[in-house]
Amino acid sequence: MIPRFRPSSRWISQLPEFARRAFQVDQMELDSALSQMYSLCLKPSLVSKMSKARKMTKNHYHRDDPAFIVLQVLALVITVVAYGLTLKGGLLQILFNVLYEVGVTYLITGLIMATAAWVFANRCLMSNGGQMHELRREVDWHYSFDIHCNGFFPYFIWTRVIQFILLPLLLRPSFLACLISNCLYMIGCVLYAYIVFLGYLELPMLVQQQQLVYPVPAILLFTFFITIFGRWNLTQWTLSQMWQI
Repeated sequence: MIPRFRPSSRWISQLPEFARRAFQVDQMELDSALSQMYSLCLKPSLVSKMSKARKMTKNHYHRDDPAFIVLQVLALVITVVAYGLTLKGGLLQILFNVLYEVGVTYLITGLIMATAAWVFANRCLMSNGGQMHELRREVDWHYSFDIHCNGFFPYFIWTRVIQFILLPLLLRPSFLACLISNCLYMIGCVLYAYIVFLGYLELPMLVQQQQLVYPVPAILLFTFFITIFGRWNLTQWTLSQMWQI
């Protein structure tokens, strides 16, 4: 019998278990990930509380299933293609923007944001009191990235999906278009900060997690100034960088 070589399978087998499961659809809990995405839009505190349940059953707060990340990446790809077709972008331009959105906007920026929050939590929010061993443990970086992914999804919905639906209005040269556009980004950023706050609120070794929402007033002021005084339409500016509209 001639042996069957599967180089792709051998390559996948060398990956860490979390990444390896991303290539095995039957091993991912896609229905659970979709349910979490739905909850993040309506009641994000439910998703944060799931981390406490994982701690009780698996002894860690972070997800061990890649389905949530896989679905987010897939959603990014679909939206970039949709924008490209709507704005008449070329094939190479669409491909470049897909790689940029997934590689830079999602992965690299996500790693930076998660790491910054992780460092801040461990240095500024860690409790000095308590006798339990749990209170002396540092925050797990994997959970910090989990929290970032949770916060990114509502931001994605407001600044990608809803923006796409309102695109005919947002591309008009009017103050109303500027106002609505900037409000979409403001809501997305505020929700991101709020969900990050909820995520770290579940960790018993941290205190004063409300510091994580301190940037919210700055976000509101920034939106006010660029809208009223600058007339800076974030939708038009963002799309002009990607699609040269």
